[in-house]
Amino acid sequence: ALAAMEIWPNVTVEFVEEAFEEDDYLQQGLSYADRDYDLILMAHSAMTNPAALVAAAHPDVQVCVGPVDPPPELLEARPPNLCFIDIDQHHANFFTGVLAALVSETGHIGALGSFNYPALASQLETFHLGARCVNPGIEFTQEYIQTWSDVDVARTAARTLIANGVDVIQSATEQAVWGMIFAATEPGNQVWVIPASHDIYEIAPDVVLTSALQGLADAARETIRRDRDGTIAAHSVLRFTAYNTPGIRAAPLRGSALSALGAAERAVYEDLDDRVRRGEIRIPDETGGDNPVGLEVGIGGRINLADVGC
Repeated sequence: ALAAMEIWPNVTVEFVEEAFEEDDYLQQGLSYADRDYDLILMAHSAMTNPAALVAAAHPDVQVCVGPVDPPPELLEARPPNLCFIDIDQHHANFFTGVLAALVSETGHIGALGSFNYPALASQLETFHLGARCVNPGIEFTQEYIQTWSDVDVARTAARTLIANGVDVIQSATEQAVWGMIFAATEPGNQVWVIPASHDIYEIAPDVVLTSALQGLADAARETIRRDRDGTIAAHSVLRFTAYNTPGIRAAPLRGSALSALGAAERAVYEDLDDRVRRGEIRIPDETGGDNPVGLEVGIGGRINLADVGC
């Protein structure tokens, strides 16, 4: 949203952060609509209900909510001025999985997620799938730690992974990633951590390999652009994937992380990145199509690699 304001001086965005309850989204959304805002963007995948209520109450206001992969029953019931933003966040984890397999010295990688539901499960499974794309025999261990923010719980879980030989850990959580970083920096450990959503390399450059950048900024900026240009059609679903969104990717390697990858490994990664962007490698959907990666624990290790183009 900040980038949108820099690009288009006539765009003004007002923020309300750290809202978690449906009533908060409903009341704030209605307040914005009453004040004649053109676009109300609800950045929370569980807020389809308040988004629909605001859209129904203000048919002249564009309301968008995401990340949401809307099922058919949700599409049929919505007002025409409610759009869904469908971001294939798990596509980023395919790239980080490739990098993890290329740098792993033990041949054993792992992932810690907060809770087992499709949008999160797909990130862990696709991480494993990306790793298998370059090393079909890679060993993978995952665990759900049942918290977004408990650093001590995450540190204990990460220590267990490390004790079992894991040397790259993908995070699918929020503040709890600090526990993984703390565990990775303990004496005697030679372990990489891959945070989710944001590039936080500068905070722990000795252990952050890369980050799974999920395209959230790209989706927000593009949604604002389309609203500004008047190109959000009725009943729109705005879809963002690795095939049309460069920002869904692994963060650039820097410092010791860059040194950990030789020229041959970098060439392998760049080739795979290019093949995904061209659509030659097709990352499975979260909940639909063949081999959905968000519905079953362990599916990332059972998908036929030839089926996805690896």
